[in-house]
Amino acid sequence: MKHIFAILALVALLGQAHAAERRVATPDQLAAFFKSTTYVVATNDNIIFDAFLNDAVKRFWTVTPHKLVGKAEFDALRTDENNSFLMVTKVVESKDKLKRPYLYLSLLMGSKEAESNLDLMPEVASIPLACEPAEGEIPTMMLNPMVIFVQKHAENSKKTSFKDRLLASFQQRLQAYNYNMSQLKGKTVYICTSDVDVKVNTRDMEAKHGGVLRFVDKDEIARVVSEKEANAAIAFTVYPQGSEKGAYGYKMVMGTDGSLYYYYYETKPKNFLFQMNDFDMLISNINS
Repeated sequence: MKHIFAILALVALLGQAHAAERRVATPDQLAAFFKSTTYVVATNDNIIFDAFLNDAVKRFWTVTPHKLVGKAEFDALRTDENNSFLMVTKVVESKDKLKRPYLYLSLLMGSKEAESNLDLMPEVASIPLACEPAEGEIPTMMLNPMVIFVQKHAENSKKTSFKDRLLASFQQRLQAYNYNMSQLKGKTVYICTSDVDVKVNTRDMEAKHGGVLRFVDKDEIARVVSEKEANAAIAFTVYPQGSEKGAYGYKMVMGTDGSLYYYYYETKPKNFLFQMNDFDMLISNINS
């Protein structure tokens, strides 16, 4: 069970009881999304992230008309079932006694019930973006491909072959993309060295598999993503600092075009970073 909070109203919502995992949009709600205007909701308190999000939408949002709005406009619009919203949501796992917050990029539909409970806004798409950092900054490195991904997920949700997967839990819905692993063949996977376990000898790995694995710094990842480099995929992690019991993390591989190739929900803190077995799996799929 998860508690889900809109980042725009954290103070008001953190003390309240919340429903379980967000509702998945029904076929009718999904059809309404494709006829909607998508309101891109600014955080209002993080102008750098808001600027990056607005730029990503201007460059890559094609599926619906869109408009940037703030909190006051969102509050007025969120109960209209014909509106859709691209926004950052905040999730706290109910089993986590330390209440560590995780941030998701979410595409949601309006709901009459959203006036009292934002958890009741139907989900069209959602993907882990970051763990909320102590300094309040939201990472923007993977924002461009994630903006593309949520649109692709909405399109995929219309396909008969994909619908059954949407009846599963949130984690299982994204794990459905693991069938794309075979599409990594011929691609170069970039990994930030800070996302790699210290036990992995990245120098030896790159010497042996340099054609398919590149261990680089954050600036190089940002360049590859910004330039939407062809045949490039990014392996990255989302996890909280520290290794206390109850924490969880995500390992993902995503193309610069928003294709999700791999998604894994990790519950063991010692495995939050990429391990040798992760690279063995990637190399196996790339070279297959």
